[in-house]
Amino acid sequence: MGYAFERLPQLIDKREGLKEDGEYSKRIKSITTRVWHHSLTKKKLGGSDAAGFARYHVSLGWPGIGYTFVIEPKNIVDTPNGKRARIVYCHDIDKRTYHSGNSNQFALGICVAGDYRYDKLDDATKATIDELQEALVKDGIGSKDKSHNQMPGYSWKACCVYNYKEAFKFLDAKKPDAIPDQYKIQEGDTFWGIANNLAGISVNDLIVANPNVDPKRLKIGQVINLGKAQNSYTKPDEPKKPQSSYKYPLPGGVWKHYKKGGKRGSFEDVEDIQRALNAIYFKVGKVDGWYGNKTEDAVTRFQKVYLPYDVDGIYGPQTRRKIKAVLKSKGY
Repeated sequence: MGYAFERLPQLIDKREGLKEDGEYSKRIKSITTRVWHHSLTKKKLGGSDAAGFARYHVSLGWPGIGYTFVIEPKNIVDTPNGKRARIVYCHDIDKRTYHSGNSNQFALGICVAGDYRYDKLDDATKATIDELQEALVKDGIGSKDKSHNQMPGYSWKACCVYNYKEAFKFLDAKKPDAIPDQYKIQEGDTFWGIANNLAGISVNDLIVANPNVDPKRLKIGQVINLGKAQNSYTKPDEPKKPQSSYKYPLPGGVWKHYKKGGKRGSFEDVEDIQRALNAIYFKVGKVDGWYGNKTEDAVTRFQKVYLPYDVDGIYGPQTRRKIKAVLKSKGY
């Protein structure tokens, strides 16, 4: 007969086809807890879906997407019961995916795409949440529901920021604790993943606050500075120099491939973008002031590394800020 959740009309099976780099091992413990997350990416963004999360999680060094299910509010489908947000079935139930640190063996990860510090849960998404939870209960997959910040070691996380009474009738509301000064690394943790879940702390903050820690070789149980990392890389009151004083000044505005609606011709601003990209090893080749295929490709490659949820090949304010941070980290 299969699982009840597999008969939900808004569910699609993508256990094959999402980006992977290896394979998760099988669980050696039974699932006891259904853990609910949100993505901290606004729900209407292009990469705020299972495919975008899979690309990002692989970039962290994980074998694949960390969730078993992703609910996608931007993809609304018609069902016999009305409009529903789509559910993507990402992994077999018995796969020990990365989403709740040392609890992964017995925890099932479910992510509702969206940044609910700003986004609102729509009726179609609320209905899907309730129907998926009801089906998992029928299937005997887990015996309780918890939000991410209710899992051991994660009480400081602002995840998930939902209106519990309105959306998760089956969860008890619990506000996240204050960010602790120190944190023990859990399974699947990376500096990039930790910073993505914290307001006011960047990857560079974590690197500066933990000078003896190699962010590419984190070990389970390793203690890092967390709360103390805030603003350790760039103080908010640090005076900003005019861009012209930097070795690689960056222009404002928005630049994109001229064949896709961008400005046509050779411009000094584009030359500045090209020089900066070359300096941080996202090579565009010859600096010619032409926002063509090579420059668009270099911007796209940069975004895939540093802005994996906002990959469009367009140089705009967010890409500018990230290039400035990378230039600074390299001493420019």
